[in-house]
Amino acid sequence: MRVLTLVLCAMALAFTAEPGDAPAAIDRGPPPKPGHDAPAAAAEACVLRFDWDGYRTIIVVGEGVGMVKPAWVTTYKDGEFHVGYRATAFRDARGRLQIDARHARDVGPQSESWIPDSFAFGNKVLWTLDDQGSGHTADMGELLAATTDRAAWQAELQRVQALIEGGL
Repeated sequence: MRVLTLVLCAMALAFTAEPGDAPAAIDRGPPPKPGHDAPAAAAEACVLRFDWDGYRTIIVVGEGVGMVKPAWVTTYKDGEFHVGYRATAFRDARGRLQIDARHARDVGPQSESWIPDSFAFGNKVLWTLDDQGSGHTADMGELLAATTDRAAWQAELQRVQALIEGGL
């Protein structure tokens, strides 16, 4: 129980470091292979917003029972909805939040040419990887825990679900 408590505290601290802090242990070491690591802990319900490779992505992690939670990924280009898809979310053994979208079915104006990306999130760094092995690294954006602002999390959840579920 003591080890679990320490792991949960370390994961919470990973997202609370101030700008300019030294890189957290979660960002150091070999890069993760997003979506491929084994789940080690449950993901928390949250909204993630970040920019990468000319895109703006919003991921909403939902609630549920068990270690693996549902997630919805939406990506925009120049403010316009580009693509969306379902995924799963979990924490890996290092405490990184991972979004597994391997073999996901995507929807949206660019779905014919898009390969869904999986993501791994550190404290200041995020990693992407698609099913063809193409990956990127970017700066971590914003994380809003559902426990911090439940109304904002619920509104974002409904918005991304409408975009994705309406197209499947």
